[in-house]
Amino acid sequence: MQHRAHRYRTEFPVELRTPVGVVHGKIADVNNDGARIERVRPMHRGSKISFSVLGCPVNAVVVWATSDQIGVIFRPRLHDDIVDRMRYRRDARTRNRHSTVGFVEMR
Repeated sequence: MQHRAHRYRTEFPVELRTPVGVVHGKIADVNNDGARIERVRPMHRGSKISFSVLGCPVNAVVVWATSDQIGVIFRPRLHDDIVDRMRYRRDARTRNRHSTVGFVEMR
């Protein structure tokens, strides 16, 4: 069994560009390597999809699919800033460094 890095829970809405057209979904968990996306139409394994996160393009490949969820792997691997945006992290690198307000995740 292969170990998968921890994924962060989120509810990030996305508009996926797929081989069959535009599909709306919600990213349920994410890390730098991949994500689980809910509320989508079934897709074939190996399908290439893309979407954007605040203007940053993201490309992925479907690695598994059920009737309403898909698992994707990002190609190329995502930078921490993009993952932070999908996680709605208020303490991400782009924030004002002098502010003391923010959420720190505990594991």
